[in-house]
Formats: sequence, C-alpha cells, structure tokens
Amino acid sequence: MRPLVSRLSGRLSRWEFGLVGLLAVVVVVGQANAGTLLTTYNLQTIALNGSVLACLALAVAPVIIAGDIDISIASILALCGVFMARIWVGGINIWLSAVAAIALGAMCGLINGFFVVVLDLPALAVTLGTMGAFTGVAFLILGGTAVTGFPNGLVELGSGSVPGTQVPISSAVVLGVLVALTYLVHFTSFGRSLFAVGGGRRAALFSGVAVTRTRLLAFMLAGVLSALAAVLYLGNYQTAEATVANDQLLPAITAVILGGVSAYGGTGTIPGVAIAIVLLAMLQNALGLSGLSGQAQTIAVGALLIIAIGGGTLIRGVRARGGPRAEGRGRLFMRSVLPRGKR
Repeated sequence: MRPLVSRLSGRLSRWEFGLVGLLAVVVVVGQANAGTLLTTYNLQTIALNGSVLACLALAVAPVIIAGDIDISIASILALCGVFMARIWVGGINIWLSAVAAIALGAMCGLINGFFVVVLDLPALAVTLGTMGAFTGVAFLILGGTAVTGFPNGLVELGSGSVPGTQVPISSAVVLGVLVALTYLVHFTSFGRSLFAVGGGRRAALFSGVAVTRTRLLAFMLAGVLSALAAVLYLGNYQTAEATVANDQLLPAITAVILGGVSAYGGTGTIPGVAIAIVLLAMLQNALGLSGLSGQAQTIAVGALLIIAIGGGTLIRGVRARGGPRAEGRGRLFMRSVLPRGKR
C-alpha cells in the first residue's frame, strides 16, 4: 500500500496543492460570510448533491486525458434514468433495472466511441449530436411525463447514510469509484495507454499502444459512470424525467479541467479532479448561502473553467520554453508512461 501512495504523491503537482489552498480560502470566506457552511447538515447536503457531479466528472476525466471530449454525459444520465424508471414501472426489480441502465450507459459510450474512434469523426460534434439524440429518446420513452415513488432501497442508496454515521451512502459509493478509477488510471497499463494516447496518438501507435481500444474503453467507461450517476440521482431526487441533470455538464467538465487535466489530453491526475469536485461543490453551496442565484453560480463556474484552461495553457507554455525541443519532449513523455518493453 505504501509504494502505491508514494507513487501517487509523486504524480501530484503544485497545481493540486494550489487547489487545496483555494479550497481552504473558499471554506474560510464562505463560513465567515454565511456562518452555516460547515454545519453537519450543510456538509451532508453538499455531499449528497455532489455525488452526481462527482460521478459525471470522473466519467469524463479518462476521455479528456485520452485527448477526446464527451459532452453527452448528462444526456446519458437522463436516458439511463428514464430507462431504469420505465422498466421498473413495467414490473422489473429495481436493482435489475439499475444493472440494465448501467448496461445501456455502456452501450451509449460505445456508440460515441464508434463514431469518434472507428469513423474518425470529431468528438465534440459527435457527442453534441448524441447529446440531443439521447435526450430525444428519453422524451420518447416517458412521453414528457415523470416517474416518482421509487422503492425505499433505492431512496436509501441515494439519500440515506452509512449505518452509525452521517456519511451519505452515495458519497461512500463515489469514494469507492474514486479509489478504483485512481488505481485504473495511474497504476495499470490501461491508464498508461490513456496518457500516451492523449500525449500524441501517432507516437503512441508507433510505440505499440492499442490506440483504438484505449479510446473506445474510455468512452464506454464514461457511459457506465454516467449511468451510475443516474442511479444515484434517482435515489436522491426520487424523480425520473428527460430533462434531469442538464445543469451538471458544465460543472463536471470544469471540475476535470480545474483539477489539472489538460484540455488537450495527456496530463492530469484523478486525485486532482477529486479536489476540484469538492472545491466546486463547496463554492456553489457557499454562493447559494450568500443569496446568489443559480445563474450567478453558473457564471462563476464558467469563469473558473476559462481561468483553468488559460492557466493550464500558460503553465505548459512556460514549461515548453524552458524545456527541450518538442521532439525530445515527446520521447521523454513516451518513456515516462510506457513500460520498458514498449519503448
């Protein structure tokens, strides 16, 4: 366990530690301004509402690391939630319905991956199209209505607490996903392939990386985690309709970029994304306690996204001017992410 922790800490950069400092500022200012930010009830509310955001951010992070983008994750959430609710109303057990919804999420990710990776179409254009398509199918399934009254077991998963604690069960689920994804991205050959593909597809291909498979799996993983977010959403908010979670896309992508993942792919850490998720959840809650409207919070999140992209670009530019030539950097990068036998 210690070698894993030491290896992970070595991957963290000043960016992640800067996020921790920014989080501390948000907490101090928010608490001084509202006085209720750090109450047990409010922290539990932040954790409950942040579970869906966390799942979506963790869903899209591997895709962006690989140099792609998926803006259909919120629509996948809506479609999988509607599908899960519809077959449950039709008499299927709620947990079997959840499994079917997660399978549908994987299929949605595969569809995105097929058009982007196999047909070599632009990821932004494809996922913009599938975002509309998935939302349209969700409307067709429910006909514009909503489903409520889910079983107690699902409600407990989405809004209950771990026995003997005040920690939301959904937060414990997200923590498990975070640990698993951190291991997958930073300590497995699949993770090394993600960074290699994001750093340069041609160089990765010549180095023996399965570029097509890696990108396809990243999109499928995004679909699976988006579907898991749908299960948590239904349990927490106890309603399924085609327009749910539309407001979660911008914060999710912002959390990934703010967490240190390059918008161009190839760099970043999952723990950095986790810190950014907490930061965004705390910031939105603090702004809400201060009386700012949802529109003002959206402006703040959008500004953070622009600052994060600009800051990351500036840092990369400084490093590039002070480092070796681009070709040399590419070789050094491939050596750092690939096993010795693949160099």
